[in-house]
Amino acid sequence: MTKHDQQDIMTDNQIAAVQIGGGDVRGRIVRLGTALDETLGADRYPDAVARLLGEAVMISALVASSLKFKGRFLVQAHGTNDGAVSMLAAECTTDGNMRAYARFDAPSLARILNENPRPDAKTLTGGGSFAMTIDPGSGKDRYQGIAAIEGATLADCAEHFFKQSEQVPTRIKLAVGRLQIPGKAPEWRGGGLMVQRVAGDATRGDVVEAWDMSKAVMGTLKDEELLDPDLGSEALLYRLFHEQGVRIDRPTELRAQCSCSRERLLDSIKTFEPAQRQDMFKDGQITANCEFCATDYVFTPEDVAD
Repeated sequence: MTKHDQQDIMTDNQIAAVQIGGGDVRGRIVRLGTALDETLGADRYPDAVARLLGEAVMISALVASSLKFKGRFLVQAHGTNDGAVSMLAAECTTDGNMRAYARFDAPSLARILNENPRPDAKTLTGGGSFAMTIDPGSGKDRYQGIAAIEGATLADCAEHFFKQSEQVPTRIKLAVGRLQIPGKAPEWRGGGLMVQRVAGDATRGDVVEAWDMSKAVMGTLKDEELLDPDLGSEALLYRLFHEQGVRIDRPTELRAQCSCSRERLLDSIKTFEPAQRQDMFKDGQITANCEFCATDYVFTPEDVAD
């Protein structure tokens, strides 16, 4: 394990690149505390929906942090009528700003939970589609890949996506849970580890053995280890990969931060014709709600006047 100075030690709400062995396997580790709780809106969603949305948040962060340009990475799932979650979306910018939201049907969720108190991703969504999108911004074209929701977790969907679309063998382990500290309200926490096999070349040679060992080690990783606030990321990685050798780079920060703004919404409203704007008013004001952060914006006739 590489030695670190104090500022390099990874804490909550951070993500870092990881190199295993001689570099045959690389990846990312993420540990989230208050940032995930804020992104999920604390008690905004039922636990089953929040756990699924938390998975999407961590996938977006793991991939966004690996992009070599400024932009954002979006994870979306669209359910079917057989499920309870009709839509979920999570995004993370390359600067580490995270936001997320979900739509669900409460009666359908109650029916599902009555049959299974810990439903998997396919049950909650009823199947449907899973999409991952790279948005480089600045008017550049997006790149999107879509796959069916077939696995028990969104991590399974992401692994399948990388295998089919990128031809990059990938393993992802995610955990989302609530930490109860005496005297405090329960707080959502999350942890995730993604490892990928690097293509072999003349220097690296055959990377199959290193990859097989890494997959086997990932299979031993428990949710409790990823969620334990007293188990540091460096200690966790050493516990897992000490035989192969593991190096963790300097971590970067993650935070709950929505990109919505009053000014942007006002500009959007002003693009409508005056008669259309008039139809938007109720009780003398226009109220717009951001689905991601649940912020309400209120506009008066004076605000939207040309």
